[in-house]
Amino acid sequence: MTDPHSCPLCTKTYDDRNDLRVHLEVKHRKSEVVSYLVDLDAEITDISSDHESASVDKERQAPSA
Repeated sequence: MTDPHSCPLCTKTYDDRNDLRVHLEVKHRKSEVVSYLVDLDAEITDISSDHESASVDKERQAPSA
């Protein structure tokens, strides 16, 4: 079972992180906190994607003789 993702601004919880993001953007869209959290999530996702791509590329390289 996955850990629930709780809204930091109300009592709602979601099993899926994307559902929480949609909730924040719809129900709390005028909040500066939500804008910050959404931007932070986008940065973290970009960093994670870059890191995973780099690891995969490194694993595919053949060792030099």
